[in-house]
Amino acid sequence: MKTNNFARLALAALVSFSLSNCDKDTEDVFETDQIDYAKSAHVCIAKWDSPYGAKATSVKDKQWETGQTIRVKFLNGSSFVQSKVRQYAVQWEDHANLKFEWVSSNSSANIKIAFREGEYANEAGSWSYLGTDSNDFAHSMHFGWFNNNTTDAEFRRTTIHEFGHALGLIHEHQNPVAGINWDKETVYAYYAGPPNNWSRAQVDNNLFRRYEASITNYSTYDPLSIMHYPIPAEHTLDGVGVGSNNNLSATDKSFIGTIYPFPATGGDPCDGVAPYNGSTSYSTGDQVTYNGDLYQRTSTGWSNLGACGAVSTDPCDGVAPYNGSTSYSTGDQVTYNGDLYQRTASGWSNLGPCGG
Repeated sequence: MKTNNFARLALAALVSFSLSNCDKDTEDVFETDQIDYAKSAHVCIAKWDSPYGAKATSVKDKQWETGQTIRVKFLNGSSFVQSKVRQYAVQWEDHANLKFEWVSSNSSANIKIAFREGEYANEAGSWSYLGTDSNDFAHSMHFGWFNNNTTDAEFRRTTIHEFGHALGLIHEHQNPVAGINWDKETVYAYYAGPPNNWSRAQVDNNLFRRYEASITNYSTYDPLSIMHYPIPAEHTLDGVGVGSNNNLSATDKSFIGTIYPFPATGGDPCDGVAPYNGSTSYSTGDQVTYNGDLYQRTSTGWSNLGACGAVSTDPCDGVAPYNGSTSYSTGDQVTYNGDLYQRTASGWSNLGPCGG
């Protein structure tokens, strides 16, 4: 009991610290190890060049069909690195009405992944084509720095980030409403050196360009987004940096759910949906029930949208209580005294009460 009380006091102190600093711009303050990491972090290369001059942001015409099963295959790589990519990529499935089907290397697929070896040994960066553009390339996603010694944090950060692109999300710092106060000459000089060796035009495309609101879905700007580059404070004129985001943020989770929504929650998603009938002709978007599951017709077949039955609307479902002996990272969530909290770079943020 004493240990539990101590843990509660520790969390309360952290929350109190965050609240007592509300009069400051809390985004100005970041943990030292995050900022140090931001100065040397690998960054993703944008493999698209929109002719249009996006809190999470997506390009509308690159999105998959809601409920679609996306086929994914590996072109090479050890069983270990492949397993790590699968482990973290599927986190998107918890929040988006999409499924990944992992198929063999000789099967047809929508997303085709390679690692830096064999015929791709000279491909050092990590990148993904945007959304449905993946269909058009024999090699559509690449992990240029993964190997058997890569840390779990790096596997998680880069895999979730690249699969975000594959679902149609662009970089968060290019959100139409981001408004980052860049020190452009410092950024040009930084990225001109190794390991990036980028031209000014490449820096413009990967960092400074913001997408037009008319062609994107976007939320309020989210510095905690998994789709955000880490930004050292010295790369901005106002000294506001962004640490390395290794997890889906609360807005990442809610936003992707608006792009690929699940059936309405709060009741049984199968209510009012007729059972499958083999003599009926169905069109894309039609829904049926079959063997206790809800299915939706797509252009290529049937997509399983999940089991019938009441759906919980409690945001705390599946979230573990705060544990004082656990080390938490930015983006991690816990429950405490009936509320949901998320770890930020400067403390704990209260996301609201648990309950339906």
